[in-house]
Amino acid sequence: MAIKLPMRFRILHHFCQVESASNQQLMDALRPEYGTEGQFNSAIFNEHLMSMRAGGLIEDKAVSFDPEGNLVQEFAVTEFGKSRMKYLPKSWKP
Repeated sequence: MAIKLPMRFRILHHFCQVESASNQQLMDALRPEYGTEGQFNSAIFNEHLMSMRAGGLIEDKAVSFDPEGNLVQEFAVTEFGKSRMKYLPKSWKP
């Protein structure tokens, strides 16, 4: 795919491809495309996720703790989020 999507649209696109994902799983999946960008860090990804959740694009799926005791939230796309896929370029539509 030649066009690089804005980060939030790419996050939404990824959520449409998986059942659910945590911040770390999302970063691992998008690292090949966005890993060299300044916005590619856990804090900014978390801000994207919280904003997308507040906007109804994604929802909480599961909450757990990793082996180090850190909170791990998993999110899944909502029907509203899926409906926003219509705004993607044709080459990115499922």
